[in-house]
Amino acid sequence: MVEVLVAIAILLLALVGPMTIAAKGIQSASYVREQTTALYLAQEGIEAFTAMRNDAAIAALGVNDKTKTWDWIDTGTIFSDCDNAGDGCNIDYENNNPAMSITKCGSNGAGCELYFDSSKARARYSLDNTSGVLTPYARVIKMDKNSSGDGIKVKSTVFWETRLFGTTKQSVTLTTTLMDIYGN
Repeated sequence: MVEVLVAIAILLLALVGPMTIAAKGIQSASYVREQTTALYLAQEGIEAFTAMRNDAAIAALGVNDKTKTWDWIDTGTIFSDCDNAGDGCNIDYENNNPAMSITKCGSNGAGCELYFDSSKARARYSLDNTSGVLTPYARVIKMDKNSSGDGIKVKSTVFWETRLFGTTKQSVTLTTTLMDIYGN
């Protein structure tokens, strides 16, 4: 009887190590998935600003006025909500439409939470809470004009809360500089 108990104890000890390693591996893979999704969402914010810069420049060049290529970032435009001094903004793509809309964020990304809708052809992560499912992600985009006025620094941050290793807040931030390459 003692020999059987010792054998069972040795067998249990031999199984606990690999099971713990497997459980931690699954947790780590899930965290990497969350982090990769956040990285792609942050990159999408940067690309949306780049697209808006290009669209504004093309519109200004179409009327042969190179002085207007940078007007889209001036005070009083819809981009004022994205100013670095405030809480930031989020850019949302319209489904099946190249247009984008800007939403002003509240503190800590309030109002800029992203919803997932797998039925959409593009922009599956959006601010549309009517048909999507709330995700743990919120994206905040801020812009800051440089002192010479011919460029802006764009910072796209995605926040999320993970419960994999205890409840912790995480964030991914990407930064780029967009220059007025079409102006004078």
